[in-house]
This record gives sequence, structure tokens and C-alpha cells, in this order.
Amino acid sequence: MPKEIIMIFPTHPRSHFTALLSIPFLLASAPDMQAADESPLRTLEQLIQSEPKPFVVVEATEEDFSGRGQGVVISPQGHMLSVGHVCWSHKLDRFVDHFRARIRSSSDQPPFGATHQHKAIFKDREDQAFYEYLFNATLVQQAGSRFIDHRDLALFKIEAKGDMPFVEFYSDDRPELQVGDRLTLCHYIFPDREADPTFMLNPIEVVGVVQTPSGIQYLADGYCRYGSSGGAILKDGKLVGIQSSTYPVNAHEIGEIPIGLLSFHPVWRSLVAETLDTPAPDTTEPD
Repeated sequence: MPKEIIMIFPTHPRSHFTALLSIPFLLASAPDMQAADESPLRTLEQLIQSEPKPFVVVEATEEDFSGRGQGVVISPQGHMLSVGHVCWSHKLDRFVDHFRARIRSSSDQPPFGATHQHKAIFKDREDQAFYEYLFNATLVQQAGSRFIDHRDLALFKIEAKGDMPFVEFYSDDRPELQVGDRLTLCHYIFPDREADPTFMLNPIEVVGVVQTPSGIQYLADGYCRYGSSGGAILKDGKLVGIQSSTYPVNAHEIGEIPIGLLSFHPVWRSLVAETLDTPAPDTTEPD
């Protein structure tokens, strides 16, 4: 049984957003979700209710620094994509090298050999409990760099036991995206709030491009907020991008309004195929 930490707090105020969600999802570990007679909204419900999800919170931690972002599992062995800038600490003014992945769940059964368990009790929901399971993770450098192809992308390997749920890539090669394409952003709304299960699948629309220090990224219009960096972006239920930055509306004396523009890098399998296709080392001991 992993080490358990219990927190008790009221839930956050409810937020209300209306959007047309029209993109079906294909979860790689659950092919039965592809039934033709399922409505798009029902398919979304099935994905968001799946446990454990292939979407995680990524944490960089060192000394008295802790920074978090989003991530998505892309292989049953626990390879995970996120943003590269999660590796950088402005507070320490340097890169950090210790990482953890956090899987959130309503189940009290630790999955995949978790090292720690956090339990959150929501008092204003009649003491309903939610859980967060922690796993050590390792940054997998690509061509000697923390970043994949000089982009704001990083590949991690979660230290877990057994096959993990994962999301398939949309394409082996660079995907062709167009202005007006409707995609779906997947992200935990409160990644810094221990074990908070609030998770959103919301539509975004490709509207342009932006030049950044990590190269050209696509711009999309839709709901976004600080903390959603690293979130998976899906097309037809498969991974087509990783969110890098947000450009929210800032209102005087009000602060951030979490509706605006976000930018993302497109992703495809051949970007990391060499790592994914390398057999895992044999750790069994000889007789």
C-alpha cells in the first residue's frame, strides 16, 4: 500500500460553460467505445468517466520548488508527452531533473504500483473522497536534448507496473491541419489542487499561427487557462497536438478571463518512434 496523505477542503465554486462537443473519441485501451450507434456526447461521457484515464498531471520537483502541467500517456509502457518548459524552474533559474506523474481517480485501489496516494475529502459533497496516485517519472532526452526537435515538447517515462491506458497518435507523419479545424483540448482544470477530479474536454478551433522561441505553433480559439499547458489535443479521438501556451483576456482589476487563444505544437508518432519502438530492457534475473 502506498503512503497516504489525506486533505479535507470544500470544493471550488461551480463554473458554467456551454459548448457544442462534436468530436468522437477513441481511447486506445477501450475499443468498445467506438460503437457506431453512440452519440458524440455519449462517447465523450465514456472517455471522461474512464478510470484510470490516460491523462495525467506532470510535476517537476526539486528542493523547495514544485511546478505542474498536464500530460498524456502515449504507450502501454507508460511513455508520456508534455510540454518541455515544465522542466524549467524560474524560481531556481535552471532546469530540474526530478519528475512525478499524478493519476487522479475516484477509486481507492492504487493502480500500476503507485508510490504515494493522496486522498481528498470534499466536505460540501457529503465527504465524498477522491484520490491521486503518484509515480516517479524520468525525462527521456531526444538527440541529447530535453526538448523534442527543439519544440516545447518533452517525453517522459512513468515508472509503473503493468500496461497503462494510452491515446494513439492521429498520424505517423506530421498531420495536415487547416484553419477552421475543430479539435478537443483535454485538461484538468485545477492541476495544483490535490486529487481534484475536475477534468474538461472542450472544443477549440484552429485560427492561425504564432512564432515562438520554440518555433512555429498553431493558434486555436477556445476555453483555456493557466495550468493547461501540456494538455492533449485530439482530432477524431486521436492525439494531434500538445498545448504549449495560453493567451487569455486580461481585464483591468478583474484579472485573467479564461477564454482567449492558446497555442500548440502538432505531434505525430515518428517524432518519438525510435524511443517507443525500442524494446524495454530485460530486468528478469537469470536462474
